[in-house]
Amino acid sequence: MTKTDLPKYVYADRGYVRFIRRSRGQSVMMKEEPGTPEFYEHYNRLLRGREPVSAKRNFEALILSYFESEAFKKLKPRTQADYRKYIEHIRRIWGTKDPAKIEPHHIYELHRANAEHWRQANYLVQVMVVLMNHARLIGFLKKEHGNPAKGIPLFKQESDGWEPWPDDVRAEFEAVASPRARLVYELCIGTGQRIGDILKARWGHFEGGCYDLTQGKTDKPMWIPLTNRLKAYLATVEKRGLAVVTDRAGRPANYRAVNDEMLAVRAKMQHPDKAKYVTHGLRKNATIELYLAGNDDELVKSVTGHSSVEMLKKYGGQIRQRELATRAQEARNRMEQNKPGT
Repeated sequence: MTKTDLPKYVYADRGYVRFIRRSRGQSVMMKEEPGTPEFYEHYNRLLRGREPVSAKRNFEALILSYFESEAFKKLKPRTQADYRKYIEHIRRIWGTKDPAKIEPHHIYELHRANAEHWRQANYLVQVMVVLMNHARLIGFLKKEHGNPAKGIPLFKQESDGWEPWPDDVRAEFEAVASPRARLVYELCIGTGQRIGDILKARWGHFEGGCYDLTQGKTDKPMWIPLTNRLKAYLATVEKRGLAVVTDRAGRPANYRAVNDEMLAVRAKMQHPDKAKYVTHGLRKNATIELYLAGNDDELVKSVTGHSSVEMLKKYGGQIRQRELATRAQEARNRMEQNKPGT
C-alpha cells in the first residue's frame, strides 16, 4: 500500500493506517480496511473533527490509547513491531472485555494456552504487564487492583539459549553462502554483536580498525577492535553505499530480507541439524571464542556488550566454566610448586 492509494491525511503505519491532521492535533489509528464503507464512514467522521473518545472501557480502547502514548512511541521500531504482533493477539481474544475484569488466573490461562511456544508465551505475558500498567495510568484500573499480569510464573528456558554453530556447520555455510550472507556471518562472528547492530553498520563506523557503535537494544556505546580475520575479509568487500550490508541498489539492507537470505543458505546445506543453528547463535560463537582465548568475564563483556554475568553464562555455558576452572587449578598447582620443600 502506497500513499497514492490512500485519501488525504491517511498514512500507512506498520500494518495499519493512521489519520494524521497536524493542524487539528489529530493522530488516530484506523483499523478498518481502506476502501471499505466502514473505512470511509470513520474517515468522514475524522474530517469533521476529533475522534470521539470511547466511553467504553475495553481492550480496544486501551490498545488504541497505548499506541498513542509516549511510552510506545519511544520504543525502538523493531520492539514496536513485536509489541503490535502480540497486542493484536490480545485484541482478538479480549477486544471487547473490560480490563478491570481481567484477573491473574485469566492471564495464567492465556500463558498456558500458548505453552507449545514457550518464548512467545512469555513475551505475551510481558506485553500484558505493559498494557495493564497503561490501563492503570489512564484510569481503567484502580490502584488497589494492582497489575494482574505481574507475578505470572514464566516458562523456563529449556536450554542454554541459541546453539553455537559447530565447526562442520560453519565450514559448510562458508562454502555455500551468498556474498551478502557470508558478509553478515563474518560481521557477527568478528564483532559478537546482534544482527540488528550489524545491519546498522556504516563504513564510517569501521575507521581505524575498530567498530564504533551504540547498541540498539541497550543504547550502550561500544568500541570494538576488529579481529585480523574480519579486517582481512572486509578488505575484499565492495563498498556499494554508506552501509556495509546493502541491497542491490546500495541501500541499507532490511532485517527481513537478510534473515530470509540466511535461511535460504541454510536450506541448501546438507547438515542434518542445519535448522537449529540460527544467526543469533553466531553471537554465542564469538562469546565462546573470547573465553577460549583466556579472557575473563569483564573482558568478554567489553566486546559483546552483555549487561550481566548471568547473560554471559547463557552464552558461554560450559566453556566459560571449564576455562575458569582450568585457570583456578593452574593457580593451585603454581602455589604447590612454590611451597618450601616441593
